[in-house]
Amino acid sequence: MHRIRILSAVLALVLLVSLAAGCSAASYEAPAYGADSAHPDGWVEVLRLEGGTDWGAPNPFQCQSRGPGTAKMELAYASLLEKDETGDIGWLAESWTVEGNDYTFTLREGAAFQDGQPLTTDDVAFTIDYYNAHPPVSNPLAAGTEACIVDHYTVVDERTITLTVKSPDGDTLSNLGSFEIIPRHVWESVEDPYTYTGEGWLTGSGAYACTAYDGPTGSYEFTAVEDFCAGTPAAGRIQFVPVSDALLAFENGEIDITSVPADLLSQYQADETLGFVEKANDMGYKLLINFEQCPEFLDIALRQAVYAALDRQAVVDKVFRGAGSVGSAGYVPRTSLYYSPDCVEYDYDPDAARAALADKNLSVTLLAADSGNDVAIAELIKIDLEAAGVAVTVESYDSATRDSMVNAGDYQFALVGNGGWGNNPPTYLRTIFSDISKNQGGNPHSMGPIGYENAQITELAEAQKLETDFEARKAIFQELQVLISQEIPLIVIANQSSYSMYRKDVYDGWMKTYAYQQAEQNRLSYMLR
Repeated sequence: MHRIRILSAVLALVLLVSLAAGCSAASYEAPAYGADSAHPDGWVEVLRLEGGTDWGAPNPFQCQSRGPGTAKMELAYASLLEKDETGDIGWLAESWTVEGNDYTFTLREGAAFQDGQPLTTDDVAFTIDYYNAHPPVSNPLAAGTEACIVDHYTVVDERTITLTVKSPDGDTLSNLGSFEIIPRHVWESVEDPYTYTGEGWLTGSGAYACTAYDGPTGSYEFTAVEDFCAGTPAAGRIQFVPVSDALLAFENGEIDITSVPADLLSQYQADETLGFVEKANDMGYKLLINFEQCPEFLDIALRQAVYAALDRQAVVDKVFRGAGSVGSAGYVPRTSLYYSPDCVEYDYDPDAARAALADKNLSVTLLAADSGNDVAIAELIKIDLEAAGVAVTVESYDSATRDSMVNAGDYQFALVGNGGWGNNPPTYLRTIFSDISKNQGGNPHSMGPIGYENAQITELAEAQKLETDFEARKAIFQELQVLISQEIPLIVIANQSSYSMYRKDVYDGWMKTYAYQQAEQNRLSYMLR
C-alpha cells in the first residue's frame, strides 16, 4: 500500500485545517518513519518554494493551465512516461514498444494510487475514455480537431495495454506518454469533474500527495509517497509558502529557491554556497491581434508598421534589464537549435511607422495582465503605437481573467507572456499557427491569431509533425519560421532570460529537461537521481 511520509506533528495540524477549509483528501496511513530513520543521500526533509498565488486545485480538471498550475498537479499525478535531459524515459510504464499504429506500454510492478488502490491498465483505459468525455485542463491526447488521437485500446492484462492511434507522427509517443492517470474508483461516478470536491478529488498516482491546499492564500503542501514505483522522492515535503517579497524571503531562509533579478545576478554569483539554473530566452512576450475585431490589420503593411513602431530593444533594456533579446519574427528564440537565421528582421523605424499608420485613424484596446512585467511592457507598446498615430487603451486584469479573455477571443490586441519558449518548438509552432491545430490547448500559450488563416503556414506546420527524421523535420520547420516572419500572424516582442538560485547545502537536485527549462516546474527535480 502506498503511504505518505508524515514527518511532523505540525503537518497533521495543517492537514486538519486544510480539510476543514475544503481540501478533501483520502485517509492516508502514516508509516513508521521516524526522525531517527536513515535517509538516502541528497534527501531533504522540507523544500520550500514561493507561493501566494492560487493556481487552482492540483488535479487534472481544476488546476490552471499555466506552468505553475500544471506543475503542481503533476507532482500529485503521474503519466506513463516522463522526460529527462535527453528524451522520453519510463515513469509509470517500465517499458514500451511501437509497431506501426500500436503503442504497447507495460506498467511497473507495484504501481498504485495514493489511497492504496492498485493502478492497473483498467485505470489507463478509463482515463482515456473519461478525458475524451471530460477534457482535462491540459490534454496531450487531443490533437487539432481530433478529440482523441487514440482510435482504440486493447487491455492485454493488468499491466499491459496497447494504444492504437489513428495516425502516428513524430509527437505521438510523447503525447501518449504524458497524460496523467486518474483512479477509476474515484471518478467513474463523477459527472462534473470541474466542480467535484468530494472524496478522492486529489487522490493521484504521483510521487507526492497533496496534503494541504488553500486557494485564498495560494498555499500548497505535497508529501512524499512511500514506495512510489518509479523512484524515490527527494523531499519529505514540498511547501509553497506565501511570501510578499520572494528575494527577501530567500535571503531570510524562508524559501530554498527563487528567481534572481538580472541586475543582481553577478552579486549573488560571488556566493559559492549558491547554485544557479539558467533559463536562456525561455520567457517570451507576443502581441496577439484579433483580426475579427480589427480586420484592418489583415493588411500586412499595417502589421509591418506595428513592428516598425515598437522599440523592442527598450523592453529588453528597461524591463528585462538587459537579460534577454529582441524576439525573432519567426517566433523561435535565437538560442534554439531549431532557429532559422533566414527569418525577416524588423528594425525599429518610428518614421516609417508614422508614415504607414498616422493617417489611418486607428484605435485599439490592449489587454494585459496586471502582474509581473506585463503592465510595463504594455505601457511601452502604448507609447510607441501612439507615437505612430494609433490610439491605445490598456486594460489590465489579474492573470486568470486575462487568460480566460484571451482564450475566449475577448480582446482586440492582447499581450501574452509565458515561459516555455525554450521548449519543443515543433509542438508549439503547430499549435499556435496551424489553422488545423491552433487554439486547441485551452490556454493563451497555444492561442494563435483569431480571424487569420494561411494555407501554406498550415501545410508546413502539419507536415513537420508527420516527419520523424530529425534533419528533414528541422528543414521543414525552418522554412515554416521564415514564412511566419514574412506573413506576421502575430507580433513577437522579446525573449527574457532568467536564472533561479538555490542553496546548495539545502538541496542540489534541480534540473532542466531537453524540452523544458523551468527546473522548479519539473517533477524530476523533486526525485533522487
